Amino acid sequence: MAGPLTGVNVLEFSQVIAAPFGGQALADLGASVLKVEPPDGDSWRLQLQFRPTESKTFQCLNRGKDSLTLSLNQAAAQKIVHQLIPEIDVVLINYRPDVPEKFNIDYQTLSAIKQDLIYVDLTAFGRKGPWSLRPGYDGAVQAVSGLMAAEGKTKPGEGSPMTISSTAVADFCSGVAMAEAVTTALYHRQMTGEGQMVECSLLSTALNLQLPIIMEHQKADAKRNATREQRLKRSREGAQFRELVEIRQQASDVENNYFYRSFLTKDGAVVIAADSVEEKAAVRKLFDLSNDPDNQAIDAMKAAISSKSSDAILDDLRQFRIPTAPVRYPDEMNRDEAVLANEWLFELEHDTTGPQTQMRLNLEFSESALTEPSASPPLGRDTARVLKNLDYSEEAIAAFREAGVVS
Repeated sequence: MAGPLTGVNVLEFSQVIAAPFGGQALADLGASVLKVEPPDGDSWRLQLQFRPTESKTFQCLNRGKDSLTLSLNQAAAQKIVHQLIPEIDVVLINYRPDVPEKFNIDYQTLSAIKQDLIYVDLTAFGRKGPWSLRPGYDGAVQAVSGLMAAEGKTKPGEGSPMTISSTAVADFCSGVAMAEAVTTALYHRQMTGEGQMVECSLLSTALNLQLPIIMEHQKADAKRNATREQRLKRSREGAQFRELVEIRQQASDVENNYFYRSFLTKDGAVVIAADSVEEKAAVRKLFDLSNDPDNQAIDAMKAAISSKSSDAILDDLRQFRIPTAPVRYPDEMNRDEAVLANEWLFELEHDTTGPQTQMRLNLEFSESALTEPSASPPLGRDTARVLKNLDYSEEAIAAFREAGVVS
C-alpha cells in the first residue's frame, strides 16, 4: 500500500544520525529518498562495522533509501546534483553552514534551478553566532546546552561529567524535527506554490527539550536563581563538577519526590509515576504516608518496596491504580508482549548481510498505511541507475569512476 508521502522525491545529503533518521521517517511514510554519500560512504557505515561498509548503526537509520556516491568537491559531481534537482521536492542536509556553498548545493544555488524546492538544513549550533562554523555532534551539544549537567551523571572514581549515553537525544529529536519541517513545508507549498528553506539545529533542539528549565519567571524561579548564584560562586572558587551538580539538585528536591522516581526491589527496580492528585493520594494510602512525609517516612517506603519482588510491588501499585512499570533494558524489548501484540517489529532482507529485525516508525494511519520499506542500501548500489536515468553512457560512468567522481 502506498504511504502518505508517495510521490515526494527527497535528495538527502547526510551523515551519522540526525538527518538520516529524518530521511528514514520520510521513506517509511512513502517518500522516495536518494541518499548522497562520499565514495567511501557515510562515516556511520564504519561505526562498529561487522563487514566492510556495513554496520547496525547505519542500517537502522537508512532503510528504504537508495544510495548514490558522489565526490562533491568535483565539478562533475556538482553538475550531477544540479541535473537531479528539477525532479526533487525536498533536500535534507546536515553540513556546517559554510560547506553547502563550497559544493554548490546551498539553498540559493539549488532553488534557482527549482523555485519551489523545499530545503531543510540542520546544523550543530545554528547558522549565526560565534559557534556557527564549528563542527559538532550530539555529545558536544549535550555539553553546551546544559543537558549533560542537568543529567548530573559523573564517571565513577573520576568525577567528570557524562553524556546521556543511552541514546543520542539531540540527534534523534532533530531528525524528528526535520521530518516535521518537511511535512509542514510541503503543506505550505501545496497551499501557496512556494518552496522555502527551513533551518534547524542540534542546539535549538536540545534547548527545546528543556523548556521548563530554559523558561525564566521571576516568581517561579526564586529558589533556582539562588542556587544558580551559589553554583557560579563555587565554580569561580574552583569547585569540582560533582559539587556543582549537587548544589543544582538542591533546588529541585528530586530526591524527596517519592511520587515520581525509581525504587529498588528485591530482584530489580520499578518506577512510580504518580502525577495527578488522585494518584498521589493513592501512593500515600498504599504506604501509609502523611501529606508531607519527612525523610524517615520516605526511607520506610524504600524499605517496604525493597523487601518485595518487582512483580509483587507492581501488583500492589496497580491495585491502587498507580502508574508504574518495571525498569528494563532496551535489548529485552524485542520480546516484550506489548511490542509483539502491536506488531511494532518487522523483518527485512538486506542485499548483502541477510535477514534483520527492525522497529517500525512510531505512527499508525487508519487509511494511508506506512510503506513496507526495503533494507538500507549497500554503498553506491544505485549510482549507475541514477546516472543512466540522467542519460550518461556506460563509458561516461566508467570515466566518472576512474576520476573518483563516483565509486
